[in-house]
Amino acid sequence: MRIALAILLCAASAQASGRFAIVAGNNQGAAGRAKLWYAERDAERFARALRELGDFNQDRVVLLKSPDASEWRDALEKTMHRIALARSAGEHPLLVVYFSGHAGAAGLELGDERIPYEELRAALARSGADTKVAIVDACEAGELTQVKGLRVDPTVDFALPSDESVQGTALIASTAVGEAAQESAAIGGSFFTHHLEIALRGAGDADGDGRVTLAEAFRYTAARTVAGTATTQAGPQHPTYDFRMAGRGDVVLADLRRGEGTLRLPGDLGAQYIVHGVSEFLAEVAGTREGTTLALPAGKYTVERRSDEGLASTSFTLAHGESRVLPALQPTAYERARAKGGPAPRLAFIGGGAASFPLPGLSVSPFVRAGVRQEVGPVGLRLRLDFMRGTGLNPAGAYNLSLFGGGLAALYPVPLGPVLLEVGPEAGAGVVTQSVSGSSHSVADLTAQGVAIATFRAGPLRLGVDATAGVHRFPLDGNTALKPGASLALLVLYGL
Repeated sequence: MRIALAILLCAASAQASGRFAIVAGNNQGAAGRAKLWYAERDAERFARALRELGDFNQDRVVLLKSPDASEWRDALEKTMHRIALARSAGEHPLLVVYFSGHAGAAGLELGDERIPYEELRAALARSGADTKVAIVDACEAGELTQVKGLRVDPTVDFALPSDESVQGTALIASTAVGEAAQESAAIGGSFFTHHLEIALRGAGDADGDGRVTLAEAFRYTAARTVAGTATTQAGPQHPTYDFRMAGRGDVVLADLRRGEGTLRLPGDLGAQYIVHGVSEFLAEVAGTREGTTLALPAGKYTVERRSDEGLASTSFTLAHGESRVLPALQPTAYERARAKGGPAPRLAFIGGGAASFPLPGLSVSPFVRAGVRQEVGPVGLRLRLDFMRGTGLNPAGAYNLSLFGGGLAALYPVPLGPVLLEVGPEAGAGVVTQSVSGSSHSVADLTAQGVAIATFRAGPLRLGVDATAGVHRFPLDGNTALKPGASLALLVLYGL
């Protein structure tokens, strides 16, 4: 009975909300304009967020990709007719009109055709909706709000109505007059719409009530857009607004409970979280003191945590209806070292030095060493190959010795400022050949030893000292011998 009642209440709420949206994206502007990369994709992502989180029925969100002016006007007229029917049924309609593409002082550009800003304002006024919200992500979009300078204040309180008392118009532009709207290949969209979508998915929920209002969405989007474009060649981009609405409260644009699943990021002030997932979904969210809840589509995700300490990441599958709490992510010692100029995850190295081998009369001998090291989580795996050649003297006379061998070590990092110390055990094997008076004899040599490597950056390379000490196991005079051995080498390392 409770489930049935909840379904009826949700249906009644959706009917009473009367929410409609026209979402358009056009990569092509007027003749001479460079083709945009992401305007149509921006429109798709915004429409998806409205349908998923905004209580907009699927058939009440019209998505237009690369429309001409007649298609846009036709969609608006049909939506106005549906709004009139909704009003006659007792609904209190909300209309959201979104455009991403080129624009200029004369209006929105749909290819070589234009929709003047005054036409857009007039269409909103005669739409029949109680509440009208227009969002334009385009160059010169400030002409819509007629704001020529900076007007971004994250603490501003908007006089916005709530629920059935909603009446008025909100105009939001991604730029001020004279500014360019900027796209980013890294985020696969425009700065403004990217941050607007992430705001609706929960990053803009400033009061933590599980709902994102128009004011919260604008505050978050404006602040993040300014910050994200501050260091670009075009300079900072300043979203602007013109709200003319009566009543108290605010318009809820997204309810996080409607998401297929939720991900709770832990309180982590100063960190940055990057979420990769479904359909190349990308969310870039700054860590907060209280933590952030994101409403996400179900699917597979990878989350990266970036900070001055280094990089940490995790992967998981978010199921339908799941509320997942992300555990605290801490970088490994290698990742912390890398944040301070440490080594690449994969290194090749070459070098040489001196080593001892436990045969009677054999002095310390030169050798060369080469190999690679690959990080696997908190451990570094090092594979080395050595070649040593020396001369010894025993009671039978002088002899030559050559050794060709290798070893695999598991290394644990100990960052010491600019120096990275790596220590761990190693197991190895090789072939030792002893030559006397034209005859030679070869035996297998097994080693178990400890390894210590200290390296530091020197331009594009790393220089290091490599030391080993342990025991050799090999046949000697018909018996199995366990003898100590050691090596010391200077290395040059290069990140692959």
